[in-house]
Amino acid sequence: MAKLWRFLSILIVAAVCLGLMLVLGAPPAKVALAAGNMTIGIQPETTTVLPGTLFDIEVWVQNPDANDIYGCQARLDFDSSYFNVTGIDNGPVMTEIALTAFDNSNGTVDHDASMPLPPGDPTNATSILVATIHCQAHAVEGASTIDFVYQTRPPFRQTLVALSMTDYLESGNMSLMHGGMVKVGGPPAISVSPNSLAFNVIEEGENPPDRTLELCNLGTGTLNWNATDNDGWLSESPMSGSLGEDGCEDVTVSVDVTGMKAGDYSATITITGSAAVEIPVSLHIESATVPIPGGPANLSASALSISPQQVQPGQEVTISINVANTGGETGSYNAVLYINEVVEDSQTMSVAAGASKNVTFTVTKSQAGVYDISLAGQSGQFEVVSGGFFGGGLSTGSIIVIVVAVIVLIVGLFLIRRGTRRET
Repeated sequence: MAKLWRFLSILIVAAVCLGLMLVLGAPPAKVALAAGNMTIGIQPETTTVLPGTLFDIEVWVQNPDANDIYGCQARLDFDSSYFNVTGIDNGPVMTEIALTAFDNSNGTVDHDASMPLPPGDPTNATSILVATIHCQAHAVEGASTIDFVYQTRPPFRQTLVALSMTDYLESGNMSLMHGGMVKVGGPPAISVSPNSLAFNVIEEGENPPDRTLELCNLGTGTLNWNATDNDGWLSESPMSGSLGEDGCEDVTVSVDVTGMKAGDYSATITITGSAAVEIPVSLHIESATVPIPGGPANLSASALSISPQQVQPGQEVTISINVANTGGETGSYNAVLYINEVVEDSQTMSVAAGASKNVTFTVTKSQAGVYDISLAGQSGQFEVVSGGFFGGGLSTGSIIVIVVAVIVLIVGLFLIRRGTRRET
């Protein structure tokens, strides 16, 4: 029985793990450097500066296992549109490996010698500063990579760092070089998208779906921001925050139409940060009853319904409206459904005097976004959102795997319980 229990335990664990891996996805593979490798790289990896300022970048050799360094060839390529090199100070132990030549017109930094350090030199056991490169940013804002480039030095050395011959032949060369980035930018600068918002709703109906503003920091440094509005039917969440360099944050904008009458309303959301950005907001509330002109039948439309108002791609949305005839004769009406001002569908109905009929449409949309609805003079919205449970819902295959795993678990527990009863 013990063997059976162990076998079933392994089988159950394997089935459950397989199901979870297929549903959630396998964990990302880990990347590790081989033991003994030395590397050369830029420190800091990313340098952010204001236009016109002076700054330094450094080239370091990392030598964790104290291998002998035979020599160092260092050529760096950069975009001189954004900064120039003004000078170079070589590291204290690299007296025979000097970085002295630079060409701002071509955007390069080179060395003029490649002499070996003595094997076993005590400095080889530490991180070695090859050189400090002094630079000045231009007034042009942008980003420049700092890339290491092969330097051919026959017969053996075709990398920036020539390691001991064993390490050199086994290392893979380019994996030992790590470039950097210089970003030249102005002070914190706020960007807000979109630059306006519009809401549509039916009088005494449900509140419209929330909308989203994206706030981004286009400059350098930290941007502190606050959101305010000038009308009670608007609200924002969150109303303040901080954005680092290249940081973005979403602000949810909500509307509450409780007690409001049909008509057009306007308000302004103000985002203050590096500067004040104003976002105009419009709100249109349709009357609950809209007359349909033409003929003695006296038709009117009311009670536009959109359900649900937020769906996943491909999920059905039901749109309906009630058409009433308060006249003395039978009337005919052609209901045309518009989505984003384009005809989606239409239905023609006959409504007897004193009667009413519902007209219903069913639509699906695969693209995420907000869709504006117009039907019989009334308007509304629904929104298609991407994502969902486990990033978009479970596929049929994933559900099957989970079901199989659960069945295996149940059968295993049943057999274990049965075997336990026999033993007792």
